[in-house]
Amino acid sequence: MYRRAAAALAAAATAGALALGVAGTAEATPGPGWYARSHHTSYADCQATGKAGYQTWGPLFFCEPLSSDRQDIIVLWVRY
Repeated sequence: MYRRAAAALAAAATAGALALGVAGTAEATPGPGWYARSHHTSYADCQATGKAGYQTWGPLFFCEPLSSDRQDIIVLWVRY
């Protein structure tokens, strides 16, 4: 079951990267258990969303730019 979920997440992430035009950018991603929850236009918005979702995903989250080429998109990573 975990492998199917991971494969589905990988397919969704690839489709999203292709839609944003960054599929050729090699970037490190967090380890197992971390999921991209949403994207934001500013770091402050990302932090506010992370704190607001405390009841859903708990206190473990972080925000980082999508890639070194796309600093204008901030991704909220949460741990389930």
